[in-house]
Amino acid sequence: MKNLKVIGLVLIAGLGLAGCEKKNQEYYLKNIDSAKEKLKECRNDIDKAISQKDEKLFEKIKNDTECQAAENAIKEDRIRQAKLEQERKEAEEKQALETEIAAIRNQIAGKSWQKSINEYMKVEECNKFYTTSSPKCKAWKIVYDEKVDEGKKELKQLPYEEIKEQMISICKLDQRQGSNCAVAQSALEEKATEDLANADIQTIESKKPLYCAEDTYTLNACRKSWEKAFDRESDKHVKLFTDNDDEFITTFNSCVDKMEAIEKQNLKWNEQNTLERKIKETYPCYQAKEAYIKRGMGYSVNFKNKIEK
Repeated sequence: MKNLKVIGLVLIAGLGLAGCEKKNQEYYLKNIDSAKEKLKECRNDIDKAISQKDEKLFEKIKNDTECQAAENAIKEDRIRQAKLEQERKEAEEKQALETEIAAIRNQIAGKSWQKSINEYMKVEECNKFYTTSSPKCKAWKIVYDEKVDEGKKELKQLPYEEIKEQMISICKLDQRQGSNCAVAQSALEEKATEDLANADIQTIESKKPLYCAEDTYTLNACRKSWEKAFDRESDKHVKLFTDNDDEFITTFNSCVDKMEAIEKQNLKWNEQNTLERKIKETYPCYQAKEAYIKRGMGYSVNFKNKIEK
């Protein structure tokens, strides 16, 4: 009997200790309702300490590990819940997007890239300047981009001149942003960029009538592709003439000789002016003129006087 009493006392003491065991953040994460109750209790005690101006009580509650554990657990739980909610929304959006894409692919099945893009252009809410972020519009944008790539790839297999012919035909009835016309213009630009990628300055200049023809002068095939290629090679020669005295003097003086030769022909003013402008604006005199300016020798370059060595 004595032994049973001892065991009983030990059990009671053990239960008492278990009841007094400090609850940590891990516990409160598993018992959020308890955490909320504990935090409410801690805040009430804080308010009480403030109202009574009891600094010791205030510090005690503020540093209470259970209060801190409860508050931290609630914060962590909110982060977890927000993450779960975000994952749920993303899963829903993904499913909705996949459903819309499948429906669109079914709608345009068997149609060419041009006809597919025409279908996209009919969906007004999805091809305005400010489009909606609906699953339908997101899906159309994905499919549209695929058809744009398909169209450009097909067109770029042709020579530049043939792409231009097709572009002119395609653009007759529809020149809206995003239309087949825009795709053809983009293909023309990319083809020009590829064609001129490794060309030298003289080749690039000779190709200007092709890439910057009157009917394509305002397009990116001229404004971006040709001009970037020209600037790339022109800058190389400007640097050469700026850094190398002999190359600069020889080239500059050859331009003076060309201008003198024109003057000796006694041409009409407009004819002479046209020829002189052609010399000043093309290789190598244009680059020699730019080098002259970069060297700080002046801003007005007429190629009237030679440079002495």
